[in-house]
Amino acid sequence: MADLGPTWQAQLAQALIAARIEIAVWVPDKRLAPIADALAGGGLRMRTLTREEECVGYAAGFRAAGGFPLVMFQSSGLGNSLNALGSLAVPYGLGFPLVISMRGTLGEENPSQVPLGRTTARMLELLGIQALNVRDPEDISAVVAGAVALARGARQVAAITLDGQLGKS
Repeated sequence: MADLGPTWQAQLAQALIAARIEIAVWVPDKRLAPIADALAGGGLRMRTLTREEECVGYAAGFRAAGGFPLVMFQSSGLGNSLNALGSLAVPYGLGFPLVISMRGTLGEENPSQVPLGRTTARMLELLGIQALNVRDPEDISAVVAGAVALARGARQVAAITLDGQLGKS
């Protein structure tokens, strides 16, 4: 049997660790769990929180103190984080990357996921947050590098959105 190499989740975790992320805060999610496991297995400090706005507040404080955090949550949780992003992270230039697991897109069977999934990109755009979508594992390195450059250098919150069909082909 041929070695298929690391999973796309492991590739994403490796790219984030290589980008010198210092800590990841996240709200547990089935699709993000393999990424969190790979980050922790790679030695990254992890903090599990219960709400998305808590993740943004924690990351903003970590960034204000000179660190470089990562936030991970599901697209349905973006609504919970809008005030923290729009009144804290964005206006004060506390840039960090977000990894957002997309729900409510192609193939979604849960109707409660559709409204926020459908509007995630637009909500991010309205806050001035650039969304960089990963549709194919081959995109991971370039997307992570771009998001990290925006967050670290330009001090912008930058979203890496994980296409709902990623890894299903």
